[in-house]
Amino acid sequence: MSAPASRYMNSAEVIEYLRLGSSNALYRLITEHRLPTCRVGRHYRFDRAEVDAWMHGYRDSIEWARATRKAG
Repeated sequence: MSAPASRYMNSAEVIEYLRLGSSNALYRLITEHRLPTCRVGRHYRFDRAEVDAWMHGYRDSIEWARATRKAG
């Protein structure tokens, strides 16, 4: 039985998921505060629901995903 896929992605996974091609492109999005992310120590983590909402332009969905994550 395999472990369920995490709802959080690391930097390498989000680069592949968004087809960015390089870590420079990812870190540019992060430093410009254009991609929703959180830090865990020195590492970035990306909530898959927030990244999906960001890709489709639904900022309200990002806020909803964050609110439900805090409540649950």
